[in-house]
Amino acid sequence: MFSVPTPVITVFTLTGPQDRLRQIARERAYRTCAPEHMTWEDETTLVMTLESGIGTSFLGHGLGLSDEYPDVSIRGMEYFDCFDNPAFAKWQGGQLVYEADLITVFSILFPTDTSKDWAGCCASFWHRSQPLSAAIAENCPHFDLMPLRQLAGPVPGWVETTDGFATLFLRLPSTPDAQDGLGVIFYPEMGRSTLMTGIDLFGGVARFRRQSYGQISASCPELRAVLRGCWKANEKKRRKARQERKVLRRRLKKAEGERGDSVFSFVETDPWVM
Repeated sequence: MFSVPTPVITVFTLTGPQDRLRQIARERAYRTCAPEHMTWEDETTLVMTLESGIGTSFLGHGLGLSDEYPDVSIRGMEYFDCFDNPAFAKWQGGQLVYEADLITVFSILFPTDTSKDWAGCCASFWHRSQPLSAAIAENCPHFDLMPLRQLAGPVPGWVETTDGFATLFLRLPSTPDAQDGLGVIFYPEMGRSTLMTGIDLFGGVARFRRQSYGQISASCPELRAVLRGCWKANEKKRRKARQERKVLRRRLKKAEGERGDSVFSFVETDPWVM
C-alpha cells in the first residue's frame, strides 16, 4: 500500500517598487517558480507560490533571494497542506529579521451562525514569543480574535464554544494592544481544565497550566455558576470515564507483569500543558 505524500506549500512575498518587482518576476521565472504561480497582491506586492516545495532549504532559498535583491522586503512561509505547523521568516536589506515556527497547542471553532449574521472563525492559541508574534501579525491577520466581541457569551465579557469534547470560555484582551485575555479550556467529561493567561489579539498566550475545577472557579469567579452547571451536567459521564480508566490501568499493569517491560499509557492527556 502506497502512502500519499502531504503537499508542502512554500510562499515568498516580495514588497517593493512595482518596476523592480516586475524585473524580479522576469528573472525568477522558472528559477523560483513558474510565471503562472506568481500573483500580484497589490501594485507593490508580488507573491510567488510553490505547491510542492522548492527542492532546497526554505530558509536557504529565502536567504539567496535576500542577498540577490536586498532592496526589497521578503517574507517567506512554508507549511504542509491545511496550514499545518507553518514556518515563517522575513528578510530586509539582505538581513534576517525573524525566523519562527508556529505550533498550535489548542484550536477550536466558533461555528457559523446565520441567525446572528456570524460567519464563523477558528480560534488558535500558541506560546507567545517576540519573533512568532511579529510573524503572526504580518502573515496571519485572520488569527484576529477581536471579532468575537460581537458574540453573546454565558456571562458579560466572555464568549463560549465547544467541539463536543472540550469547551472554551474566552475573555478577550481589553484592547487590541493588550495581553490580558483569559481562556478556560474545560473538559467536562474528564473533570479537567486548563487556564490560559496573557492572551493577546492573535491568540498568543503567556502561559498554559492545568488547574482543578476549584482553582478555575477561584481564578474566574464570574464563571463559577456556568462551570458548576457544566460540571453537574456531565457527572455520570465522568464517573463512567473514571471506571474505564481504572480498568485500563489494571490491564496495562497486568500486561507489564506478563511482558516484563513498561507499557506506555495513554490515560494521561494534555502533555503540553505547563
